[in-house]
Amino acid sequence: MKVTLGQFKPVIGDKQGNLETMKEIMEQAASEDADLVLFPELCLSGYFIQDIKEEMAEPINGDSIKYIQALCKELQVYTVFSWPERGEDGKIYNSACLISDQGKIAGNYRKVHLYDREKEIFESGDTFKVFDTDLGRIGIMICYDLDFPEAARSLYAGGADIILIPTNNFYPYARYQEAYLKVRAMENELPIAICNRTGQEDDLNYFGESAAYDPFGHELIKLNETEKPGTVIIPLNKERDEKLQYWENRHPKAYHKLIK
Repeated sequence: MKVTLGQFKPVIGDKQGNLETMKEIMEQAASEDADLVLFPELCLSGYFIQDIKEEMAEPINGDSIKYIQALCKELQVYTVFSWPERGEDGKIYNSACLISDQGKIAGNYRKVHLYDREKEIFESGDTFKVFDTDLGRIGIMICYDLDFPEAARSLYAGGADIILIPTNNFYPYARYQEAYLKVRAMENELPIAICNRTGQEDDLNYFGESAAYDPFGHELIKLNETEKPGTVIIPLNKERDEKLQYWENRHPKAYHKLIK
């Protein structure tokens, strides 16, 4: 799978401007024959939307989503992007939408693990989903989900071929992101890619460093702090270490305290 990591600096509250930037990145990705574009967490709205959440939130059939659907169809490229989703229940979720190269919604994931002040705005999702596509079976997490090994393991159990992660990660957590990406890839023997934002918003400094790793924890690409996307080929092979057999050697009965 050829993936463009659409690293950029979303502007808080500037939905139209963010969409224009996303369009430019998608056009560049299409010119490089990328299969999929992965964008940062809440790239449509910016992060601290406490005071403007009503105008930033959109349903999955909202105008912005339809605009990206049209772009995907025109450019023949998949995309994963995150936005404040107004659910059918009226609640707001931190969601990531997967749109196919035919402009169809192939899946939608609602962030399960909410970080700090996100709980002021968002409701938690309740399940980890894997989506069937022509590119392979795609599992999606969002940002803080990466810190929980159960999240990636759930996607592995669901048959994912790759894990894609939109994120808004900031200092001092750069070393956490790097470590967890390698470990999640290695412990599940799955390729993994993350797209982080750059710049500053409120009192947070975002470090970028969007990256991808193969199932053995080898770095395939790692960007710096600049507002610049990067494209990488991520093999979706099913190679596994026959001696490790992490899944086969689990002992679920011994883990019962984890779910109490």
